[in-house]
Amino acid sequence: MKITNSVEHKPCLVLNQDYSPLSVIDWKRAICLDIIGKAIIGEGVRVIERYSDDFIKSSGGEDDWIQVPAVAVSNRFVKKKRKIRIKKKNLLIRDNHHCQYCNTKLDNRTATIDHVIPKSRFKSKKESHTWQNTVISCSRCNAKKRDRTPKEANMKLLSVPKKPDMVYFFSRQLASKNMPNEWRLYVSS
Repeated sequence: MKITNSVEHKPCLVLNQDYSPLSVIDWKRAICLDIIGKAIIGEGVRVIERYSDDFIKSSGGEDDWIQVPAVAVSNRFVKKKRKIRIKKKNLLIRDNHHCQYCNTKLDNRTATIDHVIPKSRFKSKKESHTWQNTVISCSRCNAKKRDRTPKEANMKLLSVPKKPDMVYFFSRQLASKNMPNEWRLYVSS
């Protein structure tokens, strides 16, 4: 058993009752919600996986250690009304960190947002800034395309841009980080 005195413990993946990813919370909140879930029916969470290498010292005694929760299920179904905002970080996740014209690997520093149909052809920026009209592009391809459509610029999109499904997006977001092994069964990438 590896025991550390550090407060840098691993986070907990919370699943909805249908086992779809819901959120990620810190270890303290996970332990509190687990205690609430055991005490009050329909509240808190039910822990289904714990880290085998992450423990915290319990206030119950010298040799009393608690395994940090890795995966928990909400004790009530949560309707997901969250929207995924269209911003560079989220477009990078959707487009797998690759330019959608030349397939160059990009990061937040090297990526640009390209509007497939140029913003100048819309009445407002809001109308042009949709999931279906934005892609990640390298600066070279974005400069080459300029204020033209891909067809006009004689460029081909590698994939059709679309609004990501919340579960798919969340899974990709987690997969892009160093996802704990305990989560892999519940998060398909």
